[in-house]
Amino acid sequence: MLLDLSELEKRTRAQLSDWREASLEFAVIEKGGSGRMFVRVRNLDEGSSVIAMHYSDERSDNLRFADVTDFLNRKGVPSPRIIDRQISENILWVEDLGEKDLTDLAGSSWSSVRGGAYESALRAVYQLHQIREDQPPADLPELEIAFDESLYRWEQEYFIHQFVERFLPAGLAEELLNDASLKELSRSLSALPRALLHRDFQSTNVMMVDGNAFLIDYQGLRWGLPEYDLASLVYDPYTTFSETEREHLIRYYFSLRTKDDPTLDFHDFSQQLARCATQRLMQALGAYGFLSEVKGKREFLQHIPTAQARLKSISRSEGGLAVLAEILDHKAEI
Repeated sequence: MLLDLSELEKRTRAQLSDWREASLEFAVIEKGGSGRMFVRVRNLDEGSSVIAMHYSDERSDNLRFADVTDFLNRKGVPSPRIIDRQISENILWVEDLGEKDLTDLAGSSWSSVRGGAYESALRAVYQLHQIREDQPPADLPELEIAFDESLYRWEQEYFIHQFVERFLPAGLAEELLNDASLKELSRSLSALPRALLHRDFQSTNVMMVDGNAFLIDYQGLRWGLPEYDLASLVYDPYTTFSETEREHLIRYYFSLRTKDDPTLDFHDFSQQLARCATQRLMQALGAYGFLSEVKGKREFLQHIPTAQARLKSISRSEGGLAVLAEILDHKAEI
């Protein structure tokens, strides 16, 4: 059970001693995942603010947030600082990065604002991708389960059960469950070298502060393929890009990679990105189905057409899965 605002105010005043007698304003932030509550606490006397985060034990990744944040701060990865904490009570007071994320830049100039913001986001996440599983840092915190064949397969079955069964014609789910190309995708992705992965690197999880990108919602940090994170951003159903803009970001990220590995081939990289984008968009569609139909968050239905169209397009490209293109010819019944 999460705290109510009155109890959170009481604990905030007790923990942040300099604010004990201050005029405070508490505003619940709607943005937040399962088992978490975020509240912006404004000190009206000082004109400053923090984010109070209270989380349940419902998900293991909630319990990892503090240790992962400390790790990212030590490594210089752009992320909020923890100002104070009551770990025994599952409460953190975190640096307030403001209210502007990458989605808020939609409609702004690509050349002067939006393109540079996305490049900043890619530089930030690339700092994670430079940490390789075969050379893990000594201070690495405990992570969520790594991407292996079983996790890739779980994401695929999540897509099949939560999206295909719910929104597409009967019989298609059974066809996909037995499809050899999906199983081969799981095997091939799991055989590749892994690096640190944000895992949910989409536009609402990148905050912009004075033109610089900061990562949030990274508690799902785990070993995986960097192209999965890249696909999460450049095929993000929450926003839109022109093909030119998407290609610019893909090539910008490729340029970061080739500074460390000049032998990397762009054709091979592009095919790997297509495979990871296939996997990521299946996961996203499964999540939209689950959140809308099981959790009652009907607002996620609006993202299904975009995610479906992007997955269908990728499935018809080199590196995509033809079986998905055929199945996604059927319009989702929302």
